[in-house]
Amino acid sequence: MTLTSLFLKSLLAAATALLVHVPAVSATLDVGGVKVEDTLSIYNNTLLLNGAGLVSNGKVPSYVVQIYAKQKFKTLDELFAVPGPKRLVLTAVKEVDTGPIVKMFNRSVDETAGKSDRAKLIPGLMSIGDIFKANRLLKPGEVMTLDWVPISGLVIYLGGKLQGQPYREAEFFKAGMGVWMGDFPADAKVKDALLGHM
Repeated sequence: MTLTSLFLKSLLAAATALLVHVPAVSATLDVGGVKVEDTLSIYNNTLLLNGAGLVSNGKVPSYVVQIYAKQKFKTLDELFAVPGPKRLVLTAVKEVDTGPIVKMFNRSVDETAGKSDRAKLIPGLMSIGDIFKANRLLKPGEVMTLDWVPISGLVIYLGGKLQGQPYREAEFFKAGMGVWMGDFPADAKVKDALLGHM
């Protein structure tokens, strides 16, 4: 074996070793100036970005919303059928009034739950209402997450801090997802983006 071929062989071995030890880097999208990761790890699960979109108030960008699950989905029913945790992330682009989000959430609960179920949901609705009253405005850059954790229920974080308690009833998570992906979404184009239709 010549000196040149020995050198090339050792160079190839070094390059291969380097490739093996380089961790995989996830891709990042830019949506309305907000960096959106294509994967994230929560509760010992890796979740995939299904879609992300920019909700506007008229022509003024308001906030970015994105949804993650363990596998891709095209409808809300498919999302609910995906096993494991799920996460919806809302990032304020400008100051966001959470009042309209709460109204849409309450309407979504009415549509999701039957009359008999509504009574058992009242304490949770009051608690969630208190969270939004205490956080009436989201400042630019502030992040709110709605997680579905199978063993706990709906978990709400604001700025990385747990808000209230986990809400065990699946109706709350379904109602939360309905705000952006239901029959009367906050933004029809964003609904399409979240469901991977764009």
